[in-house]
Amino acid sequence: MKQVQQALSVNPETADVCIGGCRLPETEDVKLEALDLDLKGSAEVFVCPRVTFGEELLCCPDAVLRHQPKAKLGLERFLTLWILLAAGAGVLLGYYTGLDKVIEGMKVGNTNLLSAIGMIAMLLPPFAAVKYDEFASAVRRIPRRIAVQSLIMNWIVGPFLMLGLGLLTLSKHPDLLQGVVFIGAARCIAMVLVWTSLAEGDSFLCVSLVLLNSLITIVGYAPTVTLLALVGQAAGVNIEGSVGFSTVFINVAIYLGIPLAVGVLMWCLGHRHDWYRTKFLPRFAPVGLVSLLAVVFLMFCEMAKPLLNGQVSITDVLFAIIPLLLYFSVMFALSWIVSRVMRLQFPETVTLAFTGASNNFELALASCTAIFGTSSNQAIATVLGPLIEIPVMLLMVRVSACLRNQQIQKELCQESSDSTEAGDDSSISS
Repeated sequence: MKQVQQALSVNPETADVCIGGCRLPETEDVKLEALDLDLKGSAEVFVCPRVTFGEELLCCPDAVLRHQPKAKLGLERFLTLWILLAAGAGVLLGYYTGLDKVIEGMKVGNTNLLSAIGMIAMLLPPFAAVKYDEFASAVRRIPRRIAVQSLIMNWIVGPFLMLGLGLLTLSKHPDLLQGVVFIGAARCIAMVLVWTSLAEGDSFLCVSLVLLNSLITIVGYAPTVTLLALVGQAAGVNIEGSVGFSTVFINVAIYLGIPLAVGVLMWCLGHRHDWYRTKFLPRFAPVGLVSLLAVVFLMFCEMAKPLLNGQVSITDVLFAIIPLLLYFSVMFALSWIVSRVMRLQFPETVTLAFTGASNNFELALASCTAIFGTSSNQAIATVLGPLIEIPVMLLMVRVSACLRNQQIQKELCQESSDSTEAGDDSSISS
């Protein structure tokens, strides 16, 4: 190993060596013949900067293909069911017990303290998992045309498409429309990683786009929501409880800023240790989803009597499903078509389609609950987001697999045709 490092001018403290798809050990006295290496033919050699634990495969393209990480889809897979159960339990306990009064007594303004804690906890896992030391380099590695396409689809097409669909279907329900607008402006920074991995997209590109969207969300979410509300009012829809920029900004600063600060602190304390990514983060990840379920339970517990006594129309609330279902489907198809027109590779197309169609319903829920109250129709509309998005995204994973198989079959047929033509040409020449 020492001879290889000297020949390649590699400092073992700052760089790694990869031969034939395998990363070489750092120990200098290890002999190559003792390693399981295929040195026959022209084995590719890579030298790359030292990476942190769990990212060694990024050094070796061949190894990446052989060791694709499996998507983690435990509680997320049945999240729609869990949310329905949490909502049902909240309605039952809130209506038949005095729990709703206990929850009501913990309010400060429109915000319930338990809900506030849960909403902050929802966003902690994704922020704790971000690799902040790689942010700048990851964003720089995004091809410019892909970055531009992603920004346009995520921050222009997506929010205004949601607003347009909402105006078409919810013009008589301005409170639900406002909740839908909050969803449209919130770009996904967590579960899109799961969808992309399941559909065999470009996971590294997805992480880079998530980091980029995270940064833009911090500074751009409040202005986007405010702009969409103004456009909705200009279109003639009298949005009830109109919210100014300062109100949105303050709540976003609280419910996005606090989990971001805590996530950065957790990363600073743990990212240099192997256990942080291998043990801590996998065990900490369910905190976000459990917190989401707790918030949903509290919301419906507080709204139980208005819902069952007819003060809030369940039929009207369900109208919010229509624009959400249309939005997720149209955004996925539109992002896919644009990517294929740009002649992007299939993994890149998959990644851009899912990043364009996914939304950060946790942030939308936190914002609406803090501004309009736990029992508001705006907050309930944001709860419908994951109920619709998760089944649709799982369906889109299957659609992606079918499209991938079709492309593979098309390429195989093309290769077979080319081989046949080449054989015919050689027969004629002979």
